[in-house]
Amino acid sequence: MNPHNRTLIPRIGGRLAVLVAVLLFAVSGLADTIYNNFTGYSDYWYPYGNPNTATYGELFTSPNNADHNLVSFSFYMGTPTTSGNIITGAYIATWTGSMAGTLLYSAGPINYDNLGNEQITINTGGLALSQNTNYVMFLSVSQFYGQSAGETHVSQGTSITGLNGFAYNNNGGNFGALFTTPWSGPLTPNWAVNLHFVPEPGAGSLILLGMGLLGGIGVLRRKLF
Repeated sequence: MNPHNRTLIPRIGGRLAVLVAVLLFAVSGLADTIYNNFTGYSDYWYPYGNPNTATYGELFTSPNNADHNLVSFSFYMGTPTTSGNIITGAYIATWTGSMAGTLLYSAGPINYDNLGNEQITINTGGLALSQNTNYVMFLSVSQFYGQSAGETHVSQGTSITGLNGFAYNNNGGNFGALFTTPWSGPLTPNWAVNLHFVPEPGAGSLILLGMGLLGGIGVLRRKLF
């Protein structure tokens, strides 16, 4: 073996190890935040749907870090109390302490088959929330009141940091009442839910990461050639 190569290999290995360590540290800072209190299907709150309780929600506080873009949220449903599908909407709103404040996101109509022990997941595409702020995630049939006959339990979840309790509103077909009349809650147990938060897109971080990669490649090229 060329004696020059014997000294080159450990030098490249050392520099490459440092570069990889730096990049892994940078990427680790981009780790997502997950709120998931689901431990198995377990019926509790009921009956959700028309004509009974029109709105069920879970209160939460957004992460106290850079991960405050909500990319998806899920509700774990229980067994039916009345057979038949449930046409519902899914929503995120600010929380005033007693009722919904500003509506930030809505999805629907969602035709839930109401077969029992299922997860309803909504992908937001990236909903920007404020850091360490109170919100409510909820399902409501009120905008589709009378369009379905099914009713259901929902599944209870454990108490974890970031989730602040179950809340509901018997608002019937009056969706606006969610923003003008107090809800019942927060109550325990929590609803079993899943929220997936990611960092805000940061061009600066990506540029720095790219520069680190290019710089590392440059070092290796100089040593090799």
